[in-house]
Amino acid sequence: MVARLSLLLFLDGLAQSVSFPVIPRLVGSFLDGHPGMTALWVGWLEVAWALPQIFMAPILGALSDRFGRRPLMLLSMGGVGLELLLDALAPNLGWLLAGRIVCGLTFASQAAVMAGVADTTPPDERARAYGFVNGALYAGILVGPLLGGWLAEADLRAPFHVGAAIAAVGALYVASLLPEPLAHEHRTSTHEPRIGLGEAFRLLGTHPALRPLAAVLLLSWLSFQSSDNMVVLYTAHRYGWSPVQFGVFVAVEAALGILVQGFVAGAAARRLGERRTLILGATLQGIGMLAMGLAPTAALFWPGAIIAALGAIVRPALQTLMSRAVGAGEQGRLQGIVSSIASATSVVAPLVFTSLYAWAIGSGRSPAWAGITILCGAALSALGAWVAWRMVPRRQPPPPPVSPR
Repeated sequence: MVARLSLLLFLDGLAQSVSFPVIPRLVGSFLDGHPGMTALWVGWLEVAWALPQIFMAPILGALSDRFGRRPLMLLSMGGVGLELLLDALAPNLGWLLAGRIVCGLTFASQAAVMAGVADTTPPDERARAYGFVNGALYAGILVGPLLGGWLAEADLRAPFHVGAAIAAVGALYVASLLPEPLAHEHRTSTHEPRIGLGEAFRLLGTHPALRPLAAVLLLSWLSFQSSDNMVVLYTAHRYGWSPVQFGVFVAVEAALGILVQGFVAGAAARRLGERRTLILGATLQGIGMLAMGLAPTAALFWPGAIIAALGAIVRPALQTLMSRAVGAGEQGRLQGIVSSIASATSVVAPLVFTSLYAWAIGSGRSPAWAGITILCGAALSALGAWVAWRMVPRRQPPPPPVSPR
């Protein structure tokens, strides 16, 4: 089942990322190539995708606990396909905005897959399984932009048409070949009115073991956003990197992500346990980002980036610990909360870090100041490691019993 779920995430990542290289060009085509307005609109489109997920992801997760994972996977792949089709046919920016909102409202495939892993995998094998499916997602995100860049040479909108077709293939795969991961006996009752946003987040109140893990999750995502959104600007400003050089960096990072998530994370969890793997990953991430933010040359930046990439072992370990803290009928709500927290950081962090970066490079300051956002990420990772060390118990308590449905 893990291999089948991984194939779906590969298709999902491929469908969404195939258009990454051409989105700014398409947006700019509606704005007469104005660079400032293009950048602003690209940011608005990202917010239009992430903001609905803050509210909808926990609700969709709860629905998957009630009706199964496959309906939500179908809904999500349909939303991705519809967005890309709207993009392909868009006569104006309003169509692009509508497509992003639709995708944000329906985006649940990754949360449903992560819940499906918990449904079908014993707890002691989940770190390896989560690493495998995350690696498949990285693979899709690695291949997608390469394919999209090649397609765009012939037609700017070709990547959107192809992405919509890939999403349709993913939907057909779910409908015809993917078994339902959630057994009927573990589903919540259709008579249970527990669907609202507040009810979903109530898990953090009824499951004390989740609270420090949710804090580590928030810090980890904020740390990731501090570099993910800024590294292209940082490397161009401090090292003079061209788009080609940055493309090589992205490809290497994605390849490392596949390796670390697919193989290293599971081995680390088996050898060290999930808690120590979590602490080690956050520490590596912090050390790597510290080196990235301080590196005066690109030659010194690369070792830091590699160390930070090894810190990706955090995610499978964290997903495993969180899945163990809740019952079988609550995995969907849990993954909805995870997606909601990640989406919230995607909305807030770019606004904060871009403003901080703009201040850091202004008024004739030294180029060394450009690394301030990445250094903030290092501090957030260090704080996450401390929270995991101090507040995550060495022995995870069993989840409290789920009330009868």
